[in-house]
Amino acid sequence: MVSFMGVMSVLPVVACVTFSAWGAESIVGSVKTAQGGAVVLRGADRIPAREGMHLLLNDVLATSGDGRLGAILQDGTGIGLGPNTELKIDRFVFEPADGKFGLLLRLAKGVLAYFSGRIARFSPDAVTVETPVGVVGLRGTHLAITIEGT
Repeated sequence: MVSFMGVMSVLPVVACVTFSAWGAESIVGSVKTAQGGAVVLRGADRIPAREGMHLLLNDVLATSGDGRLGAILQDGTGIGLGPNTELKIDRFVFEPADGKFGLLLRLAKGVLAYFSGRIARFSPDAVTVETPVGVVGLRGTHLAITIEGT
């Protein structure tokens, strides 16, 4: 027979495993470099970006005037942000076994350097960068874009 105390001692472990598994499913990439004022906006939280930090779907990567940030997504896509930049990871689908791919980045302002990963290699039409002035469908291997005056 299992005692009440025995069950209670296992619950925190089960809760940690459950939350860890949920968190792992939503990881879309990680920060590779962060300099100056570089933060990740996650919901209402403003988290200083640091090397190795996990990035989640819907995170907004932001830099100030002295900031720079480099990230790599789970499919190998490389992202570089210059000063005064704001970029949201709006959609990330990388399920090669099921043939499902998608990447949508929303650049509100600033400078973005993009280097394609496996999503673009497997499904070139599945990668898009939206800006305040238009949409860029990426079909090549790299892109540099600057949004000024926003």
